[in-house]
Amino acid sequence: MLLMPSRRTFALSAVFIALSQTAFATTEDDLAEINVSSSADATATEHSKSFTTSAMKTTTGLELSPKETPQSVSVITKQQLQDRGINKMEDALKTTTGVSVVRDSGKHRFYSRGFLIDQMEVDGLPTTVAGGANGNPYRDSSSMADLLIYDHLEVVRGATGLTQSNGEPGGTINAVRKKPTSNFQAKGNFTFNNWGKAYTNVDVSGPLNNSGSLRGRFIAALEHDPTFKNINKADSNRLLYGVVESNLGDNTVASVGMMYQNRHETPDYFGVPLHENSFSSPFKYDTYLGYNWARRQIRQFNLFSETNTFLNDNWQWSNRFSYTRSNSTDKVGAITNLSTNYKGLAQGGSLATNNLQNYLNHGDEFVYRTGLTGKFDWLGQQQDVFLNYTYSYEKENTMWRRVRNSTAFDPFSFNGAEIAEPDWNNVTDSVNKRDRTHYRNRIISNALSAGIRFSPTEKWHILAGARATQWRNISETNYDIWNSAVDSDADSYTVTKRNRIVPYVGITYDIDKNHSLYASYTSIFKPQSAKDYDSKTLAPITGTNYEVGLKGSYYDGRLNTSLALFDVRQKNRPVYSSGLNAKGKQGYYIPMGEVESKGFELEVSGNLTPDWSLFAGYTYNKSKYKQSESSRYLAGSNYSSYTPKHLFRLYSSYNLPFDNKKWTIGGGVNFQSRVTSLYNVQQASYAVWDANLQYQVSPHISLRFSVLNLTDKRYFENQKVRVYGGNNFYAEPRTYSFMLDWQF
Repeated sequence: MLLMPSRRTFALSAVFIALSQTAFATTEDDLAEINVSSSADATATEHSKSFTTSAMKTTTGLELSPKETPQSVSVITKQQLQDRGINKMEDALKTTTGVSVVRDSGKHRFYSRGFLIDQMEVDGLPTTVAGGANGNPYRDSSSMADLLIYDHLEVVRGATGLTQSNGEPGGTINAVRKKPTSNFQAKGNFTFNNWGKAYTNVDVSGPLNNSGSLRGRFIAALEHDPTFKNINKADSNRLLYGVVESNLGDNTVASVGMMYQNRHETPDYFGVPLHENSFSSPFKYDTYLGYNWARRQIRQFNLFSETNTFLNDNWQWSNRFSYTRSNSTDKVGAITNLSTNYKGLAQGGSLATNNLQNYLNHGDEFVYRTGLTGKFDWLGQQQDVFLNYTYSYEKENTMWRRVRNSTAFDPFSFNGAEIAEPDWNNVTDSVNKRDRTHYRNRIISNALSAGIRFSPTEKWHILAGARATQWRNISETNYDIWNSAVDSDADSYTVTKRNRIVPYVGITYDIDKNHSLYASYTSIFKPQSAKDYDSKTLAPITGTNYEVGLKGSYYDGRLNTSLALFDVRQKNRPVYSSGLNAKGKQGYYIPMGEVESKGFELEVSGNLTPDWSLFAGYTYNKSKYKQSESSRYLAGSNYSSYTPKHLFRLYSSYNLPFDNKKWTIGGGVNFQSRVTSLYNVQQASYAVWDANLQYQVSPHISLRFSVLNLTDKRYFENQKVRVYGGNNFYAEPRTYSFMLDWQF
């Protein structure tokens, strides 16, 4: 049984790390004639003052411009993040085309085209989002780092089977790290807002020797972040990031880096209840119905390295490695009512404690990728090819402890001190019964992908490839204590194995130098553990994305436009049958479920003039069940009712033409149409407006003032399982932020 990376994989990684470390010992004389630099430079957006990028690699692994990519893509540049004062992933994705941000148990999930984005990437290496591996966000120690350490975010909509082993067909997000710069720079920021937030960071980068062959970058951030809710403790975050990059010989660039983050949070786990038979709530915007000791802590350490060897002018060999260790603690305690039969809070009603829970999570993730990219001339045209091997190992261990307590209180006089934090190690409590369970989950995958961008003529380009994946999941559940007694029931242990090949085909036709038409077929698969009539594991759920579109690129790539029409289908979904299986036991699954999501997307991003930047994106999306999956989810009904049918994002900034162009104004709006939870709780359509003003005091100092939710719009955040008694979360009200940026 393979539970850890193979010896060969560890040996390759050890050799690579040792190779990276030799960068520090290389002399200046050895490097005097070298002109190589980081391979990520072509995609970097720092200092570009742009809302677009010239190239990205997320879709296939090849470095392609947005116009050359036969799939719907977006980029969130460093300029966009800085203009709007964004340093959290969920806030960034609320500003881009086609992505719906959904609140889930104090964390956030992201949906595209009606499907969960359960796989993300960091510098092209895959990583599972919180709760994506086991479906439970509590049983996951992972967390996204402060966006300060990233240069930009790349968003791909539709299936991405060439770069990811398994997942949903909605798309993926690639966070591209900042790299060391060839010139010295130092910059930082101070931010304050009307809720008491205090945030500061420093970012120093540049050469570490006289020749510039050794470069480094160091980033640190501190955050004290009280919420607008009536919570007695502020959130906090500490971040350290460092990377060193060096030229090794005449044709190799190597880097090694690390990231450490320690985050303390007081999540609002269950929100507020609604009025009886109403979609509004009787509670104020700042209401918090959690106990005073409820808390989350996440500690994360990431070690990463990369080498790029230029074999000649046409061929490049790259190696990437990432190891992440995460630990988190969740203490969950609040009053709520999550019953789907509950119709809301009646006059004089009470709310019960939803038990008291404690999650201790530990996770390890190891990813290694080696790849070859190249180009050659044939038929008078340049042809591009790639070949990648990816190994990943993911482990997540959770100890879950519960104190059974359903004491009810008047929610209007609730202050959070009614019940003290329990002794979680006491498992023999005779008053409030205890439970304790251990969960262990392992995912191991080996994947080989290959493809070619074949250009038979100057105008036609065919991007074709495939990914072969060997996937294994080992899941174990041990019920140690149940109802304050040692549990004697059989524990569960399952092993799921899958081998799968998924294709990718995209065709692009260049109408002229500014416009291209494209069509693509992409696919992905997701293994499942459900058993059929014969107690055999069902075949994987399959996702396919059919897409056609028109793209434009103007002003030497500084402005990009796109129109995409898509049809996403997911098949082999498990449908439960209550009959007896072949062994005479009740219940089994039939792989007959199918859903479909259709729509179109429009986007404009980039610079209209050197002083005017624009990002605008609109998505129309409608999904439905093709086959009935239960009495609730009937054929023809809305599959993803919590995904807006209409989603519009707009942001623009303009450098005013007076006072030596020291003033810049910006503003935007996020609009979404009505959404409904799985239990028919509705949120009406709404628009949230933002605005900001920047003044360049000197070449080294600038001041910014921003207002989020300018009209103080009151609404509930998207939430998949909203019910009348809970999971209703007020969105952030009007927020004023003052920022001072410095640089040298």
